[in-house]
Amino acid sequence: MKINLPISGQERLFSADKTMVTKTDTKGVITFANKDFIEVSGYTEVELVGSSHNIIRHPDMPRIAFEQMWKTLKRASSWRGIVKNRCKNGDHYWVDAKIVPIKKSGQIIGYMSVRAKPSRAVIASVEGIYQLAIAAPEIIKEEIVPSWKKYLSIRNGIPAWILFVTLIMISGGILGISGLNLSKSAIHTLYYEELDAVQTIGRINFLMADNRAQVALALHGRSPVTAANPAVNPVASPATGQAQPASTNAAAGSPAAPMQKLLKNRDDVDRLWAAYSGQIHNEVEKNLADQYVLAHARYVQGGLLQAKQAFDNNDSVRAELILTSNVTPLFEEANARADALLKYLSERGKTKLAEATNRIWVIINVAIAGITLSCLVLIVAGIFFFSVTAKPLEQAVLALENIADGNLSGDIDTRGYGEPGRVMEAVNTTQMHLKVMMHEIRQSAESIHHQCHNLNQIMMNLAEHSEEQHDRVYQTVKGVDESRTDLNAIASSMERLMLTVEQAGQNGLAIGGGEVSQGAAFEPVATGWLDIFGDGNAQPEDPLGETFDAAGAEAAKETAGAAAAGDAGAEISAGPADGTSPAGSGDLKRQMNDIAGAARVQSLAVAEVATQLSQIAVLIVQNREDVQGAWAASQHLEQTAVELDKLVKYFE
Repeated sequence: MKINLPISGQERLFSADKTMVTKTDTKGVITFANKDFIEVSGYTEVELVGSSHNIIRHPDMPRIAFEQMWKTLKRASSWRGIVKNRCKNGDHYWVDAKIVPIKKSGQIIGYMSVRAKPSRAVIASVEGIYQLAIAAPEIIKEEIVPSWKKYLSIRNGIPAWILFVTLIMISGGILGISGLNLSKSAIHTLYYEELDAVQTIGRINFLMADNRAQVALALHGRSPVTAANPAVNPVASPATGQAQPASTNAAAGSPAAPMQKLLKNRDDVDRLWAAYSGQIHNEVEKNLADQYVLAHARYVQGGLLQAKQAFDNNDSVRAELILTSNVTPLFEEANARADALLKYLSERGKTKLAEATNRIWVIINVAIAGITLSCLVLIVAGIFFFSVTAKPLEQAVLALENIADGNLSGDIDTRGYGEPGRVMEAVNTTQMHLKVMMHEIRQSAESIHHQCHNLNQIMMNLAEHSEEQHDRVYQTVKGVDESRTDLNAIASSMERLMLTVEQAGQNGLAIGGGEVSQGAAFEPVATGWLDIFGDGNAQPEDPLGETFDAAGAEAAKETAGAAAAGDAGAEISAGPADGTSPAGSGDLKRQMNDIAGAARVQSLAVAEVATQLSQIAVLIVQNREDVQGAWAASQHLEQTAVELDKLVKYFE
């Protein structure tokens, strides 16, 4: 890292209203620096623009701070920190720097740093940390964003939310259907494995009882009275006193039918037992069933078949004895074994019913727990979604409302994730850009106000000078017009003098015995000339301070002198009889003609000058009007600058 030396240890303080702004490209080369930054840093704009930004880096700043800054900026995030910068002369100054990326068409093209004055408490809190961080950079820890938070976005969150709710619904459906299937299976098992077995054993037991009743009916016959008497009919129901229904229709006194019924019941019992024996599930049931089978076999072999044999032999006494001594005891034994088996099956059925009921309750509880857990998860997810999505959006709306209210100094939390975090970054960047723009506009407005004030003073001076020049030019034009009039008068006078000279020449010829001198003859001419040109020593001045044609004036003086001298060289002698003018008269006429021509030329020149001066006067008037218009525009621009300054102050 570049070390900028020397350093003086002197802090340069600046007012809190200064906003120092610089812009750099993606490599950190300065591309713009505002006046406040130039003033505080001590560098010129030429020295700053095109130089690396580390030109202002102070040796007391730890390198780790700038490394973390660049890491943050390269993630397209904004960065904020307290920075100690070095002035050109070695002094230093502290700033609260905010740096945001500058984007164009979605691409970062540079960075903008906006610096404000930090409080002394903030400076004191970071100065010691920076001193320690130079030797131990690890004390400045980078805020590491967990990788999973990178996926916290509305684009990812809404599909995940829909998927989660869908999974919950599918899980609930699967759980409910599974519970119904389990309940159905439990009911099926309870019915077919327990109730069916109970019904089968009960049916077998009923047929056994019916076989005993058939033997009794075959012995004694059957009537409603005797059938209802347990002493006579051992198969009557002790609870109701009614005979078992299997024997109610047997023919009285005929053993053939009961015996046929007995054989049929035996076959039914064998069939039912064969069906039941395939449903035995455990050793206990098997042992009870085996005991019942043995008891039933003894009941059939030792009781029913012997009674049948007795009936077949028409031995009613033996049949009755077998009924009382064998059939009834063996039936009671088999019935006891059947009751034991039925009791076991009933108990097992109750157990399985309880198990099925428990399973159903477990399913219900699991469903309730699942629904409760799903609701809790949805609530937590909703709160989390609100905290990472809706809350930052509300903060963004609040920040935008503050900006709309003219508050550009608020701090914006840019620690959000996903779209809300990007919104907060955009709002923060927008606020900083607006703040810089407002600051630059205010400075420009102040500069415009100052320049307009100076321009107004210059315009007022120009207007005054234009007015003065206008007056002087018009006075000059007036004088030139008067000079032109005088020159025209001189030319006219010279023409008249030429006529006078001719007349004087003719009148000055010698007649008779007397002679008239040429000087006497031209005396009136000389007198008239002096009246026009004065005493011949002073020269007339035109309004511009210039003498008119010197040659014409000199010729006029010489002509006037020659006319008045009357010396011998200019003397006019009598001429020949043909009236030819003397030589002196010709010279005088030539000189007067020259003077008249010069006066005419001078008059034309003066007229041209007057025309040019009139045009100059018109231009001066136009310039004066333009100056007044520019002054009015400057006044309007100054008023606009004042209004612009008021508008900018709204955003402070």
